Order: sequence, then structure tokens, then C-alpha cells
Amino acid sequence: MELDYTKLYKGLGIDSAGPKTHQEQGAAFFTAGHMGDQINDRLDGYAARAKMTRRDMIKTSFGFAGILYAVNEITGMRFFDVDEVEAREPEAAIERAAMHGGQLVVDQHTHICWRKDGYVLGKNTTEKGMWFVNLLDGLGKAMGFENGIRGMTVENFGKEILDGSDTDVAIFNPFGFRESYGGKDMVPIEEQAEVKQRWPENTIMLGGGLTPNQGLGETLDRLEMFVKDFHISGLKLYTFDATPQRGWWMDDEKMAYPIWEKCRKLGIKNIGCHKGIPFGQFSAKYAHPEDFDAVCDDFLDMNFIAFHSAWPYHAELAGIGKGFKPQRTNMYCELGSTFAATVTNRPLECAHVLGTLLRDIGDDYVMWGTDSLLWANPQWQIEAFRKFRIPDELVEGHGYPQLTDEVKAKILGLNAARIWGIDVNTKKIMA
Repeated sequence: MELDYTKLYKGLGIDSAGPKTHQEQGAAFFTAGHMGDQINDRLDGYAARAKMTRRDMIKTSFGFAGILYAVNEITGMRFFDVDEVEAREPEAAIERAAMHGGQLVVDQHTHICWRKDGYVLGKNTTEKGMWFVNLLDGLGKAMGFENGIRGMTVENFGKEILDGSDTDVAIFNPFGFRESYGGKDMVPIEEQAEVKQRWPENTIMLGGGLTPNQGLGETLDRLEMFVKDFHISGLKLYTFDATPQRGWWMDDEKMAYPIWEKCRKLGIKNIGCHKGIPFGQFSAKYAHPEDFDAVCDDFLDMNFIAFHSAWPYHAELAGIGKGFKPQRTNMYCELGSTFAATVTNRPLECAHVLGTLLRDIGDDYVMWGTDSLLWANPQWQIEAFRKFRIPDELVEGHGYPQLTDEVKAKILGLNAARIWGIDVNTKKIMA
């Protein structure tokens, strides 16, 4: 499968003006999915009782609470801790939304997506590269960025993620695939570095765009340059790539292990990799997480993070987690795009994904991530996660742990704080 919002959310972007508030951004995904008509019917009733229009209602915490309550009603399962009064009384919804202040939030998965020389088909962007650009452009316009992908900038990174949400620390990730983007990374590291320069205490910078298929020697040289010249704190890589070889494996002792050994020498301990969500123009097999097993065993002093939690291959990842290998304490996963895509359009799957990860990998190893700015302002995701629960039927039938407040606190920030050196009290990166 590929995460193509035009297929998952067929009604998204009909309103050319685009949503503005973060609640309206979240509402757009819920109402554009397969439950959209049923959700809207219920929202009309909630809005009428409050003497509001549905359009005005969904711009508020009251409207977002109404959507979550509607999902419970439609599915007949309690996926969200939302009471009926929150869908009937605006004051109750606002009061409940304000209850989580002070909780540490570390977003493991954020991006800027625009570069200064743009993307020009046939000049610095191939057809495959433009497919991804157009996907992000349409998504950005639907979410209120008037200029689409051109709005996914350093400036809006600060405005939407750091200032516009409860996110305390944002870990920003690179895009590479330079073969598709005129011989340089989709977003060059020099431009990414502007994020760290602007917000040094609240951002963590990852290096990327590395694939040994571009030449192992060159890859090792670039890695050293990233560390020495740009002071990266970790890596975010892709095992599928845009080279003729199409991909590589993290447990390849000849091609990949020299990279991890170089990381060890350079003091890089946290290695992330995109797993799951195979993009349509890449080879899907390299999105499977099987290569995490050996590399985690062979480099016990490093942490390996499966971005997207390898969804929809998350069960494969969970099968090599701590629940099956008790000695495994260096394999992590994060929820970017996985939570957003499933919670809005397939909440039962969302519960199974989270339940599987928590049961088999463990609540100390699951980390929050939103994949914003791809999904615009992340506050709606934060609020949806704070209210999300695994229904009792699934807890009892599958042996899943429940999403308690303590577990949510670990996922939202405490687990990431442990491996990235974030002070839980000041909510800033420790020197």
C-alpha cells in the first residue's frame, strides 16, 4: 500500500479556502474518510442544539470533540474518552481540552518540504520526484497552506509546530533521493540547518539522504561532514532509494555495517529508518523491517528507530520486539503518519496497531511522531491521541495493554527524552 491521501480521503480539499484552525484541519481528515457522511449528519445535530452552523462548529474544540464522539457512536466502540456532554456543550469541550497542559511532548517526526530553488520538472526534478512533490502540494493546500508545499518552510515549521501546538521539542528529518532532485537532496542539509539555527533549544537535527548505493566511501564522507559541519544528533535514512539498485538493507555487513561503525566513532547513537508506508515509485520490499533484527543484535550500544512503526508491516516489527526477545532494549518505533492515517479513517486498525506495538515491543519503546508539516499543524493529532483509547473488547480479546495516562506520557515525550537527552523539567535539550 502507499499513503495517498487522495485515495484514503476522497473529499479532502473540496473547500478551496482550506481549513484554518488545527481543529478544522483534523476535522477535514475525519469527515473526508469513509465515515464522513455519518459524522457530518451527527455534527449537524450537535451544531443545531448549540445554535451554530456545522462550519463554525468544526473550527473549535467543541466541534472536534463532537467528531470523536460521533466516531464512538458510529462504530459502537469507545475509541475516544469523550462524553456526550462535550458534544452538546461548548464549555465542557473547552474545559476538557485544557486538562493536559504541562505534559512533555516530543515530536520524533517532523519535516520542512520546500527548498529555495523549488522543484521544476525536467530541470531539477524527475517525474517520480514530482509525484511526491505534487502529493505534498495538494495536501498542503487542503490543510490551509495557500501555496501548498511552498508553505512547508522553515518559517511555518516554527509557526505551526513549535508555536502553534503543544510540541516542546521537534526532531526534524531530511528527505534525500537526490537522483530524483537534480543531483542534490530533496531538501539540502544547508537549508534544513536553518531550523536548528532558529530554535536551538527546541529542535533536534537528523542527517539523511545517505544510501550506500551512491558509493560507500562517499556515504561515509558525507556522514562525517554532517557530524562535523552541521552537528547532527542522529540519522533518518530510507532503505528504498532512487538509485538503479532501488534499495539496501540495514543488516548488510558489507554495505551498511561500515556506516554504523562510523556512527559509533563519530558519537552518533540513534539511527532512524523509514519502514512501512512504501511510496508508489519505490520498491516496497525495502520498506519491510526484517533487517532491524540482526542490526539491533549486532550493535547493542546503538538505538534503532523504525519510523512509521513499519505500518502496515507493524506486526513484523513487533515480532522482533522485546516481547519476543527480552534482551532487546535498543529497538524503538514512532507513530508518524501511522496514527494520523488510521485514527481518522480506520480507528479499529489504529487500536490494533497501537495495541500490538505496546504488547510486543513495550510501552518504553513507542514514541510520538506526527510527520508534520505533511499533516499541517500537529495539535489535532496531539488532542486525538490524548483522548484515544483501546476499547475494552480488544484489551480483553487480544491481551493489549490499555492506553493509560502514564503510558501516553511515555509515548508523547518521556521515551524520546530518555534517548535524546531532553530535560523533562525544562522541556529543552540538555547541553
